[in-house]
Amino acid sequence: MHRKRVVLITGAVRNTGLAIAEAFAEAGATVVLNGRKSADVAREAARLREQYGATVVEATADVAQQDQVDAMFAMIKRECGRLDVLVNNAILQGCGYNLVDTPRELLEEVFRVNVFGAYACAQGAARLMIEQGRGAIVNIGSTTAERPIRMRTAYCASKAAIDGLTRAMAVELGPHSVRVNCVVAGYIRTPRWDDIGDEQAARRRANIPLGFEATGRDIAESVLFLAGDGAANITGTRLVVDGGTLSQLVPADCDG
Repeated sequence: MHRKRVVLITGAVRNTGLAIAEAFAEAGATVVLNGRKSADVAREAARLREQYGATVVEATADVAQQDQVDAMFAMIKRECGRLDVLVNNAILQGCGYNLVDTPRELLEEVFRVNVFGAYACAQGAARLMIEQGRGAIVNIGSTTAERPIRMRTAYCASKAAIDGLTRAMAVELGPHSVRVNCVVAGYIRTPRWDDIGDEQAARRRANIPLGFEATGRDIAESVLFLAGDGAANITGTRLVVDGGTLSQLVPADCDG
C-alpha cells in the first residue's frame, strides 16, 4: 500500500517516531528520516537500510527553526521530487513544572516544537502535495489535550492546539485532495517506563480498561492506516489509541 511512497517522519530517531519510520520502511516506502542531530539521523538511517533494505533520505533539521524546515523541504523536493505523507511526530514534553512555576521560556519552547514546528512542516508538505494533487498528513496528538495530567501544562495545551490545527488543515486542504488526521495517543511504552518502578507501572495499567499500554508499533499501525488508501474518505478526525482510557469517567482506583 505504501510501496514507493515518500514519507517524512519528524522526530524519528527514537521511541514512537522511530517505530513509525520502521513501519513505513517495512511497507516499502521511501523514508525521509528527520531528527535534530545528524549523528542520530545517520545511525538510524543506516540501520533501516540494513534491516529493511529501505530507501532512506536523511533530513537533519530542528522543526522549531523555520529556516531549517525550509531547507529540509527544498531538499525533499530536490532529492525525492514529491512527498506523499507527512507524519508530525516531533515533540518536546516540558515535564516537571506546575502552572505557576512554568518559565515563559519553556512554554514558548514547547510551542515552538509541538505547534509551530508542526505548522511549518504542514505548510511545507502542503505546498508539495497541492502541486502533485494529493497527499496525507498525520499529526500525533495526545489524550492529555482532552484529559490533562499534572506538571505538564504547556505540553497539554500544545496538544490541544494540534487537535484544532488538524481540523482546520483538513478543511483548507480537502479541496486539494490532501487529507489531515490525528492519531491521539494515550500511554505509550517507552524507556521512560523503566524509571517509574513496577508499582507505578501497575497502577497505570490498572487504569487502562484494556489493561496494557500501547507500543510504538500500535501507534505506527494507526498512522499507516490513516496515511493509506483504506482511509481515502477520512479527514479531519482523531483516531484514539489509548486502551479505552478516555472512555471512562474515573480511573479504576477511584471507582466504587
